[in-house]
Amino acid sequence: MDHLLLVKSRPAMLALVGINAISAALSVQAEPLEVQLSATQEYSDNVTKTQNKEDDWLSKVGLKLGQTLTKGAFESSLSADFGFEHYWGDTFGGEVSTEMVYDGRYNFSPSLSWLIKDELTEDVLNSSTPNTPDTRVRKNVFTTGPSYRFAMSAEDDLVLGGQYKQIDFDSNTAIDSKRNTATADYVHRFANELTFTWSNSGEWADLDNETDIETLESEVLLSKRYNDLFASMGVGMTKLTSEQANVTKKSDEVTGSLNLSYQASAAVGLTYAYNRKLTDSASETVFQIFEHPITIGSSDSVLMQEHVAGANYKPNSRDVFQLKGSSTTEENETTTLEDKEYSAAVSWSHKVNAVWNWLVSSEYTNKTFGGSNAEQDTYEHSIQVNHHWYKNFSSRYYVEYESKDSDGGAAEYDAMTVGVGVDYVPNF
Repeated sequence: MDHLLLVKSRPAMLALVGINAISAALSVQAEPLEVQLSATQEYSDNVTKTQNKEDDWLSKVGLKLGQTLTKGAFESSLSADFGFEHYWGDTFGGEVSTEMVYDGRYNFSPSLSWLIKDELTEDVLNSSTPNTPDTRVRKNVFTTGPSYRFAMSAEDDLVLGGQYKQIDFDSNTAIDSKRNTATADYVHRFANELTFTWSNSGEWADLDNETDIETLESEVLLSKRYNDLFASMGVGMTKLTSEQANVTKKSDEVTGSLNLSYQASAAVGLTYAYNRKLTDSASETVFQIFEHPITIGSSDSVLMQEHVAGANYKPNSRDVFQLKGSSTTEENETTTLEDKEYSAAVSWSHKVNAVWNWLVSSEYTNKTFGGSNAEQDTYEHSIQVNHHWYKNFSSRYYVEYESKDSDGGAAEYDAMTVGVGVDYVPNF
């Protein structure tokens, strides 16, 4: 697991060498390095999150880094999170965690730029399993390609782009893929802050299970800001064709999106978003919109729909209340199986004074799995108290409770966790 950076990220590592060479040639000056050191001790009465409870003590140490480089035409940023976990009862082995995002861009001219991006994360691939060291796998996504903006007039732009994307999993149950994308967008800006965009794209994917996938998309998007209201609405068509062992499958769907953001007052903000998209079940889009696809590693087409509504309420300088609700659906168009998820979350953060604050949150999630018609209900509650007690030192004290109910009781569990952590942010 801890060698994935060497095995899975070779294109990214080679790209970083090239970027570092460019940086050296340009004598890049860096923003101050952001560093955070942390140490955490916690106890859980059910670390495995199973019916047969097994308690254990867990010690964690972590290092977070953030760096921004800017020099002339070159821009880049790097954020990294390294950690080590040790379970004193040997419930799990020692776990080294690494998450990193690198984003670099070189602007050859005001119109032409080249992107290099690499994301290394840890994900749970099966949403019916709990999040533990045994269920997390590493995923690396490397993306690179040019973008060119041609100013046709003061109001009209033509944006052309191309990307190469490589998705690698440290898992035998998920399929790696290589994807090439070409895009062409026409943008027109009206005088009344109304923007019209016509987007077209084609993606050609090569999966490690010897599947070739072609995805063609076209969408018309209108966006407008009116005082405290921002709205955008899009409608389009997607056609997906996959071929494996001389068997061809085709799907086409009407797709679309709707986004609304309204600042009702200085204290109240409201948001709503709807997204309907057709993609293949091994694509990165599945992980961006829905964290857990229904059929990991297959080449089936998936129609995804998501509704998300949220509200923020800040009655004063000390308190912030947040409310969020969502409804998501994943439909496998090959098997006609459908997964559904409904969730509701609420949180309250309160600043007591300059050194003390707390955060209380609760979330409820209901999931229905089409393959088995099984249903799961998950409840998560937490409270965390933060204390900034000396210069660059702060402490965290938290209690978390999680429970899951399911049809048949096979995946049911409950777990209580208490912990304390210390964070240090040095000055440079």
